[in-house]
Amino acid sequence: MEVWFLNKQNLAPRPLPVCAQYNLFLQQFLRRSCLAVLQQLLLARTQDSKILPRQPTLHLTLEQNFLKAPARKSVLTDPDKLRKLQQSGEAFVQDDSCVNIVAQLPKCRECRLDSLRKDKDQQKDSPVFCRFFHFRRLQFNKHGVLRVEGFLTPNKYDSEAIGLWLPLTRNVVGTDLDTAKYILANIGDHFCQMVISEKEAMSTIEPHRQVAWKRAVKGVREMCDVCDTTIFNLHWVCPRCGFGVCVDCYRMKRKNCQQGAAYKTFSWIRCVKSQIHEPENLMPTQIIPGKALYDVGDIVHSIRAKWGIKANCPCSSRQFKLFSKPALKEDLKQTSLSGEKPALGTMLQQSSPVLEPAAVGGEIASKPASSVKPACPANTSPLNWLADLTSGNVNKENKEKQLTMPILKNEIKCLPPLPPLNKSSTVLHTFNSTILTPVSNNNSGFLRNLLNSSTGKTENGLKNTPKILDDIFASLVQNKTSSDLPKRPQGLTIKPSILGFDTPHYWLCDNRLLCLQDPNNKSNWNVFRECWKQGQPVMVSGVHHKLNTELWKPESFRKEFGEQEVDLVNCRTNEIITGATVGDFWDGFEDVPNRLKNEKEKEPMVLKLKDWPPGEDFRDMMPSRFDDLMANIPLPEYTRRDGKLNLASRLPNYFVRPDLGPKMYNAYGLITPEDRKYGTTNLHLDVSDAANVMVYVGIPKGQCEQEEEVLRTIQDGDSDELTIKRFIEGKEKPGALWHIYAAKDTEKIREFLKKVSEEQGQENPADHDPIHDQSWYLDRSLRKRLYQEYGVQGWAIVQFLGDVVFIPAGAPHQVHNLYSCIKVAEDFVSPEHVKHCFWLTQEFRYLSQTHTNHEDKLQVKNVIYHAVKDAVAMLKASEASLGKP
Repeated sequence: MEVWFLNKQNLAPRPLPVCAQYNLFLQQFLRRSCLAVLQQLLLARTQDSKILPRQPTLHLTLEQNFLKAPARKSVLTDPDKLRKLQQSGEAFVQDDSCVNIVAQLPKCRECRLDSLRKDKDQQKDSPVFCRFFHFRRLQFNKHGVLRVEGFLTPNKYDSEAIGLWLPLTRNVVGTDLDTAKYILANIGDHFCQMVISEKEAMSTIEPHRQVAWKRAVKGVREMCDVCDTTIFNLHWVCPRCGFGVCVDCYRMKRKNCQQGAAYKTFSWIRCVKSQIHEPENLMPTQIIPGKALYDVGDIVHSIRAKWGIKANCPCSSRQFKLFSKPALKEDLKQTSLSGEKPALGTMLQQSSPVLEPAAVGGEIASKPASSVKPACPANTSPLNWLADLTSGNVNKENKEKQLTMPILKNEIKCLPPLPPLNKSSTVLHTFNSTILTPVSNNNSGFLRNLLNSSTGKTENGLKNTPKILDDIFASLVQNKTSSDLPKRPQGLTIKPSILGFDTPHYWLCDNRLLCLQDPNNKSNWNVFRECWKQGQPVMVSGVHHKLNTELWKPESFRKEFGEQEVDLVNCRTNEIITGATVGDFWDGFEDVPNRLKNEKEKEPMVLKLKDWPPGEDFRDMMPSRFDDLMANIPLPEYTRRDGKLNLASRLPNYFVRPDLGPKMYNAYGLITPEDRKYGTTNLHLDVSDAANVMVYVGIPKGQCEQEEEVLRTIQDGDSDELTIKRFIEGKEKPGALWHIYAAKDTEKIREFLKKVSEEQGQENPADHDPIHDQSWYLDRSLRKRLYQEYGVQGWAIVQFLGDVVFIPAGAPHQVHNLYSCIKVAEDFVSPEHVKHCFWLTQEFRYLSQTHTNHEDKLQVKNVIYHAVKDAVAMLKASEASLGKP
């Protein structure tokens, strides 16, 4: 388990020397220990550093606002309770850390590390997150000696423990009916896959082995001691020291896959007295109490069928029901620590009307037809006529590359796709008419004209089809009545307010990139999610007009934080520069002569601030800037911490919240022709979605005449004509050149980079990855080869001042600053891209343990579970008001 005050993604200002034999010990110690223990060890190591040989540096990070263990009083400190336990011999749960119980008891890993400290007074006061706390059972024998009696079992839960995992309607906040349906439609299948995986893993446990229950501890994240992945539910624990491994690591060890290169990167820590942890000696343990996981899985099927929410999960046939090995319902009625506890079914009934049980075969038991909302027929849709209308005699190849129309807000989302525009048929409008004119003001009546003259065609499709998507969208919102439109299937209606296409927008990247013009438009998210769910990036412009510009100027940062010590990175060489201050960086932000110079050529360096401010310090260090950003960031439904479509907001405060930012990215520009082969941020991908805001663009003194070089860089970066017009005619400030690729092309890009590295004589270690290592920047020649050899084409985006670039989870991307930039990014977890979060979490497991992406920081399974739980609770709460049986 890990306490939230540690964040290995960030590096501390100063590296510390580490003795070679301490490396493995320290890695585990830093990830498991509390702040006081860590500080004590660092002090001891600093004092002894003179006698230690100098080794490669290990960077440490301390989180200021860690979670302190709540004050608790053990039953052993109460004389009356202690006497009763000694006389009765009754077993009880360990309610304090091992070091505070009895010295003769076997101690967990955390408590053994804590007992090694010299300062006993500090040891007594420091918070220790014992691995056996509220997990191990103790008992006094007939001689009055305290011994280990066993561990809690899944049926020994209380109402507080089970309530954390149940869809209780009284706890639903921050969501609504439509959002709940949309979330369940997007992640319901992933949730079912999680349940199936748990059942399959449970089925492999030998019948004679008892499954233990380790209740969730507030403020502690359970993690695999081998691969650093967050443990969701089932895992294996050593009963002697508390060492825990996830299902995947346990299986790999059992199969003894020594021939797998990835397996060699996983080293198992030894037990007490250096004994080897053998898989057969580990104890199967679950975190979710009772049968809550399986019961919620059944409820999800019932709810989705009742509300007509489409389901494609493999468990619909219920064949996986045989795999489960949960506690029996009779066991759930036994007495827990707090006395008689309510049965799971009873608790659900008390919170909402009784749910209809799911029947075998994925079908629902007979019920009134009115209780189920009609689903869209497979081949019909309210916009089929639009698809037929625009397709005409277009070839089949174009029909396969489809762009979906926006979905209806209150109905089932099964609208058909539209064929995309051919580049050759797109007429390039002038800058003013295309960019500055909102789509909602388009009065061309294109759709009506198209209905009257559908015979004129060109070899690429319809004749005169400029801005076909915009014209169709505009026509839809301009029609005030549905009588003018062709007849649609009964029960589905189109309303301008639902479609949301009255939002000002335009298209970049040859009509492949949506750019929204009004960051505060309430209907933005309706249009946004149509492109977003296809894995496409999106851009929103004009945010700088809403921000308090004084807060984001370099002078303000220099004045407030100039004395802080930081690490800087040379963008040309990736060399880390230590011993610098924040003021050193900002002094050269817009003044090239004042920049730090390299030692050899004495030339000004192109620098970027590394991990500043560190960790979660942004909100604490810069509260006014945080409030300014959160008040004006576009699409708050997704991007705010409490956004209804940000699944991370559904994780209860009881759990460790993932660090989703904001994070700052501050760097100088790369202007010269030689710099075009370098990236400010090399090609990489992120496990979560992100919104990157360009809050300030600084043009250094004497570089105003460099506009021609910046223009050539933009052209060299494959930018389209409308982007170039923003720079030339619109006189906007370009900040950074982005190249973003679809998540589905990741494997092709990885294969291409490995091929190129082999051509250059470089090695490809199994525990490293060319994308995750951020070791490549794709210049023009490499991008051309990628397209020619693998057919991979990305989005070339120039981010101007005030632009917000939305990057989908799992989408490889790279950044090249054109001028000095201040960017702020906020991460989020959208329902549309949860699948990529799943895949990436598995990929990160196989990276080396020193890799910054190795640790699972997102806790995607926990996020999905509680998002589904809340969505189900919302739908259950709505059943009574809507009269559903």
